[in-house]
Order: sequence, then structure tokens, then C-alpha cells
Amino acid sequence: MSLKRVYLDQRDWIKLARQHYGVDHDDGVAGVLAMVREASKAGHASFPLSSAHYVETYHQRDPGRRQRLGAFMAEISRFHAIATAPDLLDAELHVALCHLAGVEPSHQPVPFGRGARHAFGKSMAPSYFSDPERERQAIAYFGEEAVFKFFETALITGPDQQLPANGIALPSREFAQRQLDFERDTARRIREWGHTSDRAHRLVLTQEAAGMLDQLNRAAEAIRFDMRPVLNSGEAMKAFMLSLPAKGNVCRLRMSAHENQNFRWQIGDLSDMTALATAAGYCDVVVAERQWGSILRRHAADLRAQVTSNLLDLPKLLVT
Repeated sequence: MSLKRVYLDQRDWIKLARQHYGVDHDDGVAGVLAMVREASKAGHASFPLSSAHYVETYHQRDPGRRQRLGAFMAEISRFHAIATAPDLLDAELHVALCHLAGVEPSHQPVPFGRGARHAFGKSMAPSYFSDPERERQAIAYFGEEAVFKFFETALITGPDQQLPANGIALPSREFAQRQLDFERDTARRIREWGHTSDRAHRLVLTQEAAGMLDQLNRAAEAIRFDMRPVLNSGEAMKAFMLSLPAKGNVCRLRMSAHENQNFRWQIGDLSDMTALATAAGYCDVVVAERQWGSILRRHAADLRAQVTSNLLDLPKLLVT
């Protein structure tokens, strides 16, 4: 049986954890939990954690609930992790440009790995220790895997106290607020322009292209590829952007949201959108929250993952 990569929304991690700890008693969820646990233990399925999972877990103020949830996530995920869309973009651009140029790419995106450092990528320190000598001593004494598991468990469960504590702050919502303001401003500009789906799509694609232009030019220069024909054609540029596994899905989600005049952006949407876009591009199965799951399913033909918003669908998706 080939390994299935399964991305679970935080809501569903909580639902499974509540069943695991006997807080809830639901026969359907109990069946899913049994299959998830067995698939993880046997190595038939991987349930990677994203940076959004860590952040949302740390927003649980009650330390007991946070630690129980984190311990359950550690057990099932085995610390498997999925990278962020921004950390995958350079490699995605390289592969897509090589395809256009007809040359073999020298490297590929690495969406999956282990540990918080893979989930957070460039934004996280490269070592658990500030002193490299202490790290070498700990590994020599306990072994590399034991040190890894100790720190990774601590990173997902957090301290025994309610946050903030021990120098650990609650996750900041500053970036999420900036992104929320940006999306609301985008919606306002589309309304003022005269709302149509085409205008919404064009503005989103322009924003996304502008945000990655420097990276795109560097990637093109690295393989000596002339980007001008692509940049000078709106349709060619759109096709190129939508061919990128994670970034393309971010575009699809944002375009679909902004084409709906009644869509109301919330602060939690941004982390959901980015994490789900990446998962839909690289995982086999995504169990998404309802709103974004519905939008993803409209783009089913362009996604790698099968997407559902019903946790009870997971058993059949694991075996198909």
C-alpha cells in the first residue's frame, strides 16, 4: 500500500482528540480514530502538521487542553510536517520554468519533512540550542532521535502554564491582521472598480504576480530563460501561475473568494487558506473546514488532493 498524505483541519484534530480522551462518544468518529491510529502506526498514512496547526494549538489558553491536544497530534503525526507555501515557492518556480524551457530541473520542492523547523521553514531558528556544543553533548548522551522527540513534543504541547509563560508568548496576530486588512482592501477596490468575476481574478493575479516577481526573475536568470513572452501575455502568465502547486492554489482560493461579493474575510481565513492551498497541492487527502473546503472542491480537477469537509469520509478516502 502506497503512503497516503492526509491533511486534517485543526477542527478535526480536536474532534479526534476529544474522542481519544473520552470527552466525546461518537461511534462514527471512533471508527475514524481507530483507522487513523492504525494507519499512522503501520506507516500506511502520514498526517503532517503545518505551521498553522502549531499556531492554532498555542491559541488554546488552557494548558491542560493544549497539552492533551498537542500530545495526541504528536502521536498521530509522528512529527511529520508540511512546509509553508512561501518556503516552497523558489523550487516551484524553478521546476515550472524548467518545464517551459524544456530542461531538467536541478531540484524539486520538498513539501514534507519532520518537525517544527520544517513546518515553519526560514522563520524558525535552525537549532534547538543556542550553544552548538550543548546540542552535540545532548545528542552524544541521549541519541539524536531522543533529543528530537523531546524538543518536538515540547514545541507542540507548550509549557504547563497558561500562555504567556516562561518567555513563550501567545502567537501574534499582527501578520494575520495585516493580511486581513489587505484582503478587505482588495475587496473594496474591486467594488469601486465595478465588481465582476473577471476583474476580481485579474486583480488577484496581478497582486500575486507582483509579490513573486523578484523570485521569478532570479529563477529565470538562473537557467537563462527569457521570461518576456510569458510576462507580456496575460493568459500565459495566468497559466504559469496556476501551474504552481501551492502558489497556484493560493491564487485559486483568493480568486474564488473575491469573485463572491458576499464573501466576508475573517482573521482566521488567511492561515487556513495558505495551509489548505499547500496541502491541496501536495497531499492525497485534505479534510478542510466547510467554507474553504467548498471552494477547493470547485477546483477538484486542478488539485492533487481529494477534498472533503466531512471527517467521516476519511476511511473510504484512505483506501481509494
